[in-house]
Amino acid sequence: MLFKRIKSNKDISDNEFDKVYPKSIRTLSDLHFTSVKVAKLASDFLCEKSNPVLDIGAGVGKFCMIGSSWTKGEYIGVEQRANLCEIANQVIERYELDRVSMVNANILDIPFSEFKSFYFFNAFHENICKDDPIDQSTDLGRHLYDAYVKYMREELDSMPQGTRLVTYYGFLKEVPKSYKLVHEAEGGPLKFWERS
Repeated sequence: MLFKRIKSNKDISDNEFDKVYPKSIRTLSDLHFTSVKVAKLASDFLCEKSNPVLDIGAGVGKFCMIGSSWTKGEYIGVEQRANLCEIANQVIERYELDRVSMVNANILDIPFSEFKSFYFFNAFHENICKDDPIDQSTDLGRHLYDAYVKYMREELDSMPQGTRLVTYYGFLKEVPKSYKLVHEAEGGPLKFWERS
């Protein structure tokens, strides 16, 4: 089974992993979903101290599923697109994955205080760069980008010392100055932060 192989540290390509999703979703993977390698690196850091981990803009839950198989952490993905959340929950149920769940909600409705660690793969970017949207099922716009960034920065800034954050790509406007860069990987776009 795929997820047992991840747990056993067997090599799994993204093409192989993405076969858990419908064909229409697989085409989005390279641009919009976390790679298996990055998910392992990020989840190692995020679960080293405490969890649960919140994946902000989780898409079809790829990071959360890999993280829950690779580590002993608990992962919750928040995704505003109901169809992506439904696909993720179908995969979670089909493969009987535990310590992972998906919530269909807007990030503005999620209090960060319930979590200990956060993963963010540039989920707000499509609001300002409309060349490659995931789909047309949700409103996009600069005003939403600004609102999401402001909310995330304020929520992260209110978290206690030691809170961990991993960002993958992005402009880093959502990272408050109270977070110290601990490490970088993958040539720089994968960044590991801790609240000081």
